[in-house]
Amino acid sequence: MKNRKIKKNQHYVPKSHLKRFTIDGEKSLIWAFDKIKGEYERLTSSINKICAEDYYYYQIDPNGDVDHTLLEDVLSEIEMVGNNLIDKILGSRSLHYVPINGAQKGELAFYIALLMFRGPSFRDGIAEIYGQIARQTLNKVWDNAKVPKPLQELVEKEGLSNVIDLQINSTVSLEHMAKSAQAAALEFLKKEWVLINAPEGSNFVTGDVPVVFSPYHQSVGDVGPAHPLAEILYPISKDTALILTPSNDPKEYILVGEYNDALLHEINTKISGAATKYVYSSEKFNWLVSSSRTLGNGQRLVSNVASQGISIVKNPWKRKTNKQKQVDA
Repeated sequence: MKNRKIKKNQHYVPKSHLKRFTIDGEKSLIWAFDKIKGEYERLTSSINKICAEDYYYYQIDPNGDVDHTLLEDVLSEIEMVGNNLIDKILGSRSLHYVPINGAQKGELAFYIALLMFRGPSFRDGIAEIYGQIARQTLNKVWDNAKVPKPLQELVEKEGLSNVIDLQINSTVSLEHMAKSAQAAALEFLKKEWVLINAPEGSNFVTGDVPVVFSPYHQSVGDVGPAHPLAEILYPISKDTALILTPSNDPKEYILVGEYNDALLHEINTKISGAATKYVYSSEKFNWLVSSSRTLGNGQRLVSNVASQGISIVKNPWKRKTNKQKQVDA
């Protein structure tokens, strides 16, 4: 059995990404804006502790044993490749364009796509959908089941979902996470990649959902992240953002576009709106506080599933036991 304390704290937004938004002169400290409270945290936050959960990438092997490091190690390799490519881009951002070959662009596209799908904003929605399927199955089984009369009376009185707690392992979302990222990355490669540099004194923000998608034109209507007409916004540092925009003739290299204040505001507003709870920045911005009521509830996969009677098991060693009976799914 693996040591539970090794690589216990696992990030869904990489520390290498968050580090590019830290306070000037600091290696790990960042300001966190709480969207729910509408204010900045009183103290700075460490990038070592934010956007992370214990055993976030745990898996269960065919023997029923928990492995919490295998996928974490794979993702670390992907992050290293993506981080190195971003360093290369930032080192060339003063040029008219950033040279990058097809293989490198493919690796970076997958890294960016994975940022969209590895967080709770996506994975929790998938687990909730599985929970709904399990609940529907339980209802059918229960109708034909022979159970002790006391239990039957309890269910009739309290309701099935209040007596039996369905526990869904968060592992059910891992395959969907990977496949969704692969599909989105292929679409990203069909777009024009444009780098935007903010002037001194103007900064981009990031959040617990660091990549945002939206329709390229308002007339397009609702789109998903892998839609051909979706535009992808990804601030890669407090000084620089990457925009992936639909194009009939995309260049292999990355263009360096023209900055304007309206574009900075648009990117920061959409990143702040996409965040589930926290927006992160290198300094405290008054515009975040003043616009907190209009930032929205976050960009997430909405399952429309009632959570009553369903628990998502995120820590395999801390299962809930507050119900009379648990059924693992």
